[in-house]
Amino acid sequence: MNYFTTDLYELKREILNFSKKVSSGLDKAKTKILSAMLYGIAKSKSCLISEISRELDEKVKLKNTIERLCDNLNNLSEEEFKIIDDNYIKVVKKKFPKENPIALFDDSDIAKRYGKKFEDLDQVIDASSQNKEVVSGYHVCESVILTEKEKQPISVYSNIYSCQSDGFKSKNDYTIKSIDKVIEVIGSKEKDKNDNEKIDMVFDRGYDCNQIIKNVDDSDNYFVIRMQDRRNFLFKGKKKNCHQIAITRKGKINVWFEDEEKECYVSHTKVTMPFNKKDYELVIVYGLLEEHPMILLTNRDIHSKEDVIKIVRLYFSRWKVEEYFRIKKQEYDFENMRVRTLKSINNLNLLLKLVMGLLSMLVEEIDRKLLTIKIIERSKSLRKKVILYLSQIARGIGKILSFARCGIKEFQEIETRSKYKQLELRL
Repeated sequence: MNYFTTDLYELKREILNFSKKVSSGLDKAKTKILSAMLYGIAKSKSCLISEISRELDEKVKLKNTIERLCDNLNNLSEEEFKIIDDNYIKVVKKKFPKENPIALFDDSDIAKRYGKKFEDLDQVIDASSQNKEVVSGYHVCESVILTEKEKQPISVYSNIYSCQSDGFKSKNDYTIKSIDKVIEVIGSKEKDKNDNEKIDMVFDRGYDCNQIIKNVDDSDNYFVIRMQDRRNFLFKGKKKNCHQIAITRKGKINVWFEDEEKECYVSHTKVTMPFNKKDYELVIVYGLLEEHPMILLTNRDIHSKEDVIKIVRLYFSRWKVEEYFRIKKQEYDFENMRVRTLKSINNLNLLLKLVMGLLSMLVEEIDRKLLTIKIIERSKSLRKKVILYLSQIARGIGKILSFARCGIKEFQEIETRSKYKQLELRL
């Protein structure tokens, strides 16, 4: 039987090296726990502490391993959390484009339909249900940046929160924090920057808010936001609803979008926002949705047909953050986590963010790293060429690590001390 010994060794070494980078500055105990958790999540493809503990194959009782991981997860301090997150940003930042980086924002949910003992359980709309049921759960604010070559999403801000928690202000407060985090990571707050250094921030219609538009505008970056039908503008000096503006125009630009596999008609016009009296471009897409045309607002200048198509393509790239959430929930069973406190939930979310970041970094090296190609081959996927490789990489890593006969402990540098030589007095 082939146990893929070489691939297994290389993959373990890859996980351990990544763990060392993100744990720089922590004590030895926390460094070992971090590497064990990352390895356990990657191998078990689960966020259940019991499953992670089983895959570590430690020579102690399973109960003791579970208790050790839970204690360390709950005792991770805010300072240690920040050290890990800052190290992670330093590692993944190298994969971001230097010109025209694209940041995608989304507000998802974690449904805990039958949960009763979780801390500060809130009411959320279960987006995965057909009837959009309201169930118990938590809100998730996430922002990702696409990599330079393969355009894979890498999370830079991920926070799980509840409206029932003490000190909660508003959902927009978390959104603005995620925007500030993206600007901090890219490092583009200088006022004299040119167009190539500005960030393209893409939002869904849930972010149609004056506060968010003002925040991005004040940061001197670009935005593309899908508008809700009830939004009003000043159009040719008169107050009009954006849907009324859309149905009175015709799409003059004929475009075929490969991602959607549809032929659409696009039109654009200038409108003024009532709250700040600024002019923006309104881009209207016909033929994509049967009910209503899709309406996008942007502060980018439009001078040609190519500019219009670029704005629509920017918005279509937003589905990658949706796919990112789907992979977290389906490949790593994120909604099935059993830790109860919000602190432990966010700490576990940080560890999963690290694993997902490692996946995207492996994909970014697909043309230069043989290990990535081997991982994709082991995934046994139906399609060889896809837009997002994260699912294939996750399955391939799980398949290779399933042949491991021991855990990660043998790869860790364990300090061995010589016996204490006590002075002996001969009487």
